[in-house]
Amino acid sequence: MDDDALFQQFLLRDAKFNGQFVTGVITTGIYCLPSCPARRPKRENVRFFRTPAAAIETGLRACLRCRPDHFYGGAEWHETLFEQTAGRVRANPAAFAGIPSLARAAGLSRTALNDLFRDHAHESPAAFLRRTRVEHVCQSLQQGVKPADAGTAAGFASSSSFHQQFVARTGLTPGAYAGLGDSTAPFTLRLPKPFRIATVLDFYGRDAENVSESVSATGLRKCFLAGDHAVLAEIQFQGDRAVCVTDAGFAGHAAVTRMLGFESDAAGFERRYQDDDLLGPVIARQHGLHVPLTPGTWEALAWAIIGQQISVGFAVTLRRELIKAAGALHSSGLRAHPSAAAVAALSVDTLRRLKFSTSKAEYLIGAARAVAAGELALDTLRQMSALRAARLLGGVRGVGPWTVQYALLRGIGFADGIPAGDAGLAQGLLRITGTRPNEAGIRAALAKYAPCRSLATYHLWASLKALKGDLHEA
Repeated sequence: MDDDALFQQFLLRDAKFNGQFVTGVITTGIYCLPSCPARRPKRENVRFFRTPAAAIETGLRACLRCRPDHFYGGAEWHETLFEQTAGRVRANPAAFAGIPSLARAAGLSRTALNDLFRDHAHESPAAFLRRTRVEHVCQSLQQGVKPADAGTAAGFASSSSFHQQFVARTGLTPGAYAGLGDSTAPFTLRLPKPFRIATVLDFYGRDAENVSESVSATGLRKCFLAGDHAVLAEIQFQGDRAVCVTDAGFAGHAAVTRMLGFESDAAGFERRYQDDDLLGPVIARQHGLHVPLTPGTWEALAWAIIGQQISVGFAVTLRRELIKAAGALHSSGLRAHPSAAAVAALSVDTLRRLKFSTSKAEYLIGAARAVAAGELALDTLRQMSALRAARLLGGVRGVGPWTVQYALLRGIGFADGIPAGDAGLAQGLLRITGTRPNEAGIRAALAKYAPCRSLATYHLWASLKALKGDLHEA
């Protein structure tokens, strides 16, 4: 194409031309991708180049909004930029007073910074800062630092914002959290507002013969591993509070808040989509829904591998038999989900006797061995780009796209997991729209909810009251 034809493509902002040419603007001294969202310059101020190197040779620099240098550097360049920036914040959150300082550290405009965190953290830079500050305080309190000093070291601007954000994230005041230690005394969480208790109880009560969890009308008990030991969490709901007892101190608190879905921004999701033409009515019926996570990531990954391409009822049965065969027994009579090391020690023949197919047994044991050997470090995935985490999970034999997205959603806590091949999602959309979509149709229908499609997914799952649980045929 000649320059006039290239300019017409530039006006269209068509991303399919990214990589074919870059556009230089002589009045601003920058070069851009064809898809750059910035306002279009006058034709006489525009020059076209086959490569970024050619543009740089004329003295132009990369646009800070569309970042052509990132595009030509490949996706992993973006991942590395995010992880390096996030790592700097985690190491010293007090050094970043707000978004401008974070943008300077990344070398990005505020718009580009927002896009970076949306793609790789599934949250805004501001939400990331809030979460990181609270996590930093938790680490300090566990080491015996006084609450006021911990808040200052994390960069909280005032004691009121420190208290408010800490309670929202942990359900406890800083002082109450510091008192957990190795204590087995009850602690009372302030539940997020809004909070839908029924959905949490429905999820943990999906197996009537469960050997790892038990549910009553007002609470639940869940057995899980803390280190190498089976521990028990007992949760009783009392209005807007949850009274909890564990025998695992700080680890018990972390497990309980994951189980109750404290990671979910349910209030923000509802504000944004309460009038949505697709999910608005569903959200209104399920006010306060959170995504409950498993106490640890391995449990979610194992459950996803077990549930691939089978019915939820059969998946529940296989999970129960696995826990009975290899799960550590607690004095309460409940068993913890077996560790990766315990599953890795099983044979394929053992799992076949539990009614696993040969391929499913091989996939589960293979994944367990990768985790147990440290080849797949599940505890580090939340600290890296969601794209890199997905790629690492998908590199495990037998872990396909659906399983990856389920693990991101339920096990790691990323906010934009979308297991698009899920039959439950298709069924939920069928009930709303009257048309059963294929995988591409599911992606198209849920695209507008990015980067919070985990909650969109869970709303659709929870709307299927005729089906039990949240794992459907896939």
